[in-house]
Amino acid sequence: MKRNFIYIIITSFIFLFSACDDVIEDATSKHIYGDNENPYLRVDVGATVITDMEFEKGYVEPDTLNLNDYADVFQEKMNMTVDQVLSSLEDGSVVFDNINITRNIWTKAEKTNNSSGWYYNSAGGLCSADDPAQTASIELDKANKSIIVDMNEAVRAGIVLNLNVGFALDGPDYDDYVRFSFNLSVTDPAVIIVSVNIPAGDYVNTGINFADYAENIQTTMGMSVTEFFANLDYNGDTGAPTEGTIHMYVVDNETEEWDETSDYTAEAPGYWLNAEGEVSNWTNTGEGFNIYANTKPTGYVLFIGRAPGLAAGSSYTFSIGYRDTENLENHFRFVITATLE
Repeated sequence: MKRNFIYIIITSFIFLFSACDDVIEDATSKHIYGDNENPYLRVDVGATVITDMEFEKGYVEPDTLNLNDYADVFQEKMNMTVDQVLSSLEDGSVVFDNINITRNIWTKAEKTNNSSGWYYNSAGGLCSADDPAQTASIELDKANKSIIVDMNEAVRAGIVLNLNVGFALDGPDYDDYVRFSFNLSVTDPAVIIVSVNIPAGDYVNTGINFADYAENIQTTMGMSVTEFFANLDYNGDTGAPTEGTIHMYVVDNETEEWDETSDYTAEAPGYWLNAEGEVSNWTNTGEGFNIYANTKPTGYVLFIGRAPGLAAGSSYTFSIGYRDTENLENHFRFVITATLE
């Protein structure tokens, strides 16, 4: 009986070690991904190309990444030239796929952008071209050896996206790859945010120099700063009207509605504003007007000044805009926070 018991124990150990050997072998072998499986993204910082791209609301132009600029990365990580990578897409030995960075996987998603890329919604998820939430797109241009990144023309300012795509050797995994990570953002060149301090003293002012925003003016108005001032409807130095078609406006900060009914109430082109940033008038009582804004061609300056009797530390936020009355699409505005010293 004792001998039989020992025999059973020995036999059990033999089976146990045999089973353990099988488990170890399974654990060390690479998983072969099937056609319907999304491979895991092995993190390799050296294989990742990070690119920042900024788009302008209302003036969207596609941006392009030249693959030849990263030929050394392809050579190091895939042991291939750019031409070899692109030609290998034809026989399937190399893939060009989207990457879901949240789940850290490659997604074998069907290409929806000319069969060579994808469309994305505002959350960075894949979508179709006609999806109302369609915000951005990526397309591989094999002929020009580049990746084209574009934004929907109706995109709103403030959008920030991180999109990832990559090339990888197909099988048994995607461990040999080059990944492109695009940080996309949308700004609005027609909205210039400025903070100013106005020194102490009645009617004292400070200036915002238009030359500092020459690029915004060129983009939104299609002209230089000099041309902009030449086309204002009033000469701010003389106060005389001109034949110019660019008018200065007060814009509501909440609704973004342009005040098209108020005449100039300060030195033209210019306004007095109340504490809410609305058009007001100077009065001898000293009430109902807090800030003035007028535009002077000498020095190309927008002067922001204070009414008398205001407390130091007071702060006012308001918006001053300029628009071509013959082409309403040509416009820009300042959103100004003025703090009294």
